[in-house]
Amino acid sequence: MSTSATCRFSARIVLAAALVLTLAVANGCKKPNNAPGPVKVTGGAKTNLVAVGESDLSAYASVFEDLPPKIGKDPFFPNSHRREPASVAVVQQNVHVDPVLVLKGIVGHLAVVNNEILEVGEEAPVRVANGHIRVKCLEIGEDYVVVKVEGEAEPKRLTMDTKKN
Repeated sequence: MSTSATCRFSARIVLAAALVLTLAVANGCKKPNNAPGPVKVTGGAKTNLVAVGESDLSAYASVFEDLPPKIGKDPFFPNSHRREPASVAVVQQNVHVDPVLVLKGIVGHLAVVNNEILEVGEEAPVRVANGHIRVKCLEIGEDYVVVKVEGEAEPKRLTMDTKKN
């Protein structure tokens, strides 16, 4: 056989192989005649949604649905506590805690109460341990301040803690 005949022969083999592969892929992609198709949703507003039959849902089931329970230790992080069962939250009842107000300093006509600067007649929210309370400054003395706390009947007198050496 000559070289040109060999090239033509091999070209025909490649062409035939491509044709066979194309037909095999096309037949594999065809939907079987007995398979149920998608069911169109009818009625109501116009929609492009397609309903899937109940038997078709098993093909789309997630493999992650039934994970093992979170018990034991994580083999990669043995000191981790994330796989331990969650603790039950304890519900606390609202217990009224007397707010702790501390006079931190006095400068001229200004007083510092719990890091909030107040002057006589001024009302402002002051941070305490369990949130904020509204405090109104009534009087500022040399080493004391008189404040009215929201929700309390009587005003409070706060004095400066003087450290003794």
